[in-house]
Amino acid sequence: MTWGGITLRLSDYEFKGANHDGYGQNWPISHEDLDPHYSALEQLFEVRGERDGLEHLPDGRMAPALPLMPEEERFRELLNRERGIPLIHSRGFEAHQATETPSWPRSSSNGTSLQRALATGRVEILCNSMAESLEMDATQERARAVVVVNRRSRERQRLECNLVVVCASTIATLRLLLQSEQQSNPKGFRDPSGLLGKGLMDHVSCCRFFSVASETGRGATQLSDPSSTLSGAGSFFLPFGNAPEVCAERNFLRGYGIWGGINRFDPPWWLKRNPDRRLGFLIGHGEVLSDTRNDVRLSERCDPLGVPMPHISCRWGANEQAMVQHMQNTIADCISVAGGVTTPLAELVNVPLMAPLLRNAVAAQDDAPPPGYYIHEVGGAPMGATEDHSVVDCWNRLWRCPNVLVVDGACWPSSGWQSPTLTMMAIARRACLEAVKPRND
Repeated sequence: MTWGGITLRLSDYEFKGANHDGYGQNWPISHEDLDPHYSALEQLFEVRGERDGLEHLPDGRMAPALPLMPEEERFRELLNRERGIPLIHSRGFEAHQATETPSWPRSSSNGTSLQRALATGRVEILCNSMAESLEMDATQERARAVVVVNRRSRERQRLECNLVVVCASTIATLRLLLQSEQQSNPKGFRDPSGLLGKGLMDHVSCCRFFSVASETGRGATQLSDPSSTLSGAGSFFLPFGNAPEVCAERNFLRGYGIWGGINRFDPPWWLKRNPDRRLGFLIGHGEVLSDTRNDVRLSERCDPLGVPMPHISCRWGANEQAMVQHMQNTIADCISVAGGVTTPLAELVNVPLMAPLLRNAVAAQDDAPPPGYYIHEVGGAPMGATEDHSVVDCWNRLWRCPNVLVVDGACWPSSGWQSPTLTMMAIARRACLEAVKPRND
């Protein structure tokens, strides 16, 4: 129901990645297919950013970017001068500001999509309920109902339907589909590819905190200015991405980007160990290769409602390990070039009671956090051009049950390196608009 507000488009280097390195499957769609849907969403969320003219990170329809902090401007200047590394304004929306009339932030569905859906008067929310499975008709090629379980009464009810849009988040969607497929339900739909549940991905990541000399001197930071607050728009990116000229020099496939900010989350000067310096962070997150060994399947154990639990098997491979090492080296070099000092967060702030927590935080460790940490799970019901190599078609319809659309992260055949939420919503918008077009049949 909520997300971080970073809105990066995927490029054709992600959609057609197999064309460049031969790994995996291409998406059956391109950036051109999603462009109008990206644009509509960027306007809805009032996304901010600049037109950077990068082929591997397409520009969108954005409002003017928020200004960089003085220390970020200096960081940008040094990286460009010493390494030729471009630093761009992050693309996203501003942090939510309190108003006299309470309102939901744009980072929540309550403040955007769900709010608009409820305003139509044609939406009913079933509280304390969970979708358990899909019920097929006699042909087993069309869903006729969704079986829902009430969490309190444990009673089940059938919701008859002509169209089912599955957007429960990747793991929950795969659980629902696995419950409804022939291997676990003889009356379920058929998956000719045998790929349902396989190829789970997340973003591999690493994080470093550092400090740099203040550009404005000791004392209060500029955080009283809303545009200075850390947010999807109030930050920056080093968008290395999947451009061939960049990837050619690497010992791994696909790409990554680095998100960062300086002087956007500083504690009061009296809590800092060195009040004359500003705190910064750099977080690398990269594309993970689809691997059928990383999967979601139904467990023999059931939850309290009697529904089989999802069993997840996922680990980083050699490609991800090599990528993380490259990220760490790049981040260390960027901090050094800018005159920064890499320092554990626990040593940057003077909060004794929180020091053990900060030292043991997963993000503060040298190794990459495990799969699931970044909460960007995708894959398991990939879209594709043929039913032999994918679970859904180019319009997100199950190949053998076309009135069921899978429109969340589960439908991704590859993960890209960019934050996924904007693309998830663009895919959902495109698929749903196509599904409700008038048809002769």
